[in-house]
Amino acid sequence: AMFRDLKAVVMDLEGVLYAGEEVLPGARELLGALEARGLPHRFVTNISRHTSADVRAHMAILGIDPGPGKIVGVLDWAGEFLRRRCGTGRVLVLGTETLQAAIRAAGFELVPPWAEHRAEIVVVGLDEGLTHFSLSAAARAVARGAPFFALNPDVRAPREGGSFELGGGAVALAVQAAAGKPPVVIGKPGPFLFEQALAELGVEPSEAVMIGDNLRTDVAGARAVGMASVWINRWGALPGDPDVKPDLEVRRADEIVPHLPGCRGSRAKDVPS
Repeated sequence: AMFRDLKAVVMDLEGVLYAGEEVLPGARELLGALEARGLPHRFVTNISRHTSADVRAHMAILGIDPGPGKIVGVLDWAGEFLRRRCGTGRVLVLGTETLQAAIRAAGFELVPPWAEHRAEIVVVGLDEGLTHFSLSAAARAVARGAPFFALNPDVRAPREGGSFELGGGAVALAVQAAAGKPPVVIGKPGPFLFEQALAELGVEPSEAVMIGDNLRTDVAGARAVGMASVWINRWGALPGDPDVKPDLEVRRADEIVPHLPGCRGSRAKDVPS
């Protein structure tokens, strides 16, 4: 087993275990193996429109309930991240009502796009109600000097049948292009969520492996904090992906099982270093 000495597993959700309403091949087998071996694990997700509780409820409906307290989601942690970085302030949010509520719950005052001149901070996530007006307002506030935060850099949100929607990262890129400034990323590949997951698991980065379908966020992010990584290659590298090599490349989630601690035999091909 390639990862026989590791103590914990961290993994992404969308594009690894499910996409939209579709459970992906090998997802149940991987989850079953983690439970059967008692391997401590956490799910780290860049989903910016749903809380971890909502994500868990959705997974339960799909028949892959991860259990309580296992999901470390960027939406739940965004407010805490902003509090540590900014203290307090007036925030213009491009994002769902759920994201807006999370920022408000962290003690920030929300500013609507038409009062953009009052915005001291700009936060961008996946925004299904995005308009030219709100996008322009956010870009103007950032150009004026407001600190700029993105929940994630994900340009695509995976959907059923290998399809995708525009991700929150694509919205952030539009603001960045117009304002001329890149955002600070709260979620993966930033270290913040990885660090929360590792702290909950009580392990060092070198003692855990990250499993994900995204080279830019999952693999590069894991590498940056010192974790081993597995890339589930669903659609190849995307434009703008970094030239980063995972420790293992597979096509589906269950191909990782032989490489996990407590298992003999190995089927998946190792990526030559």
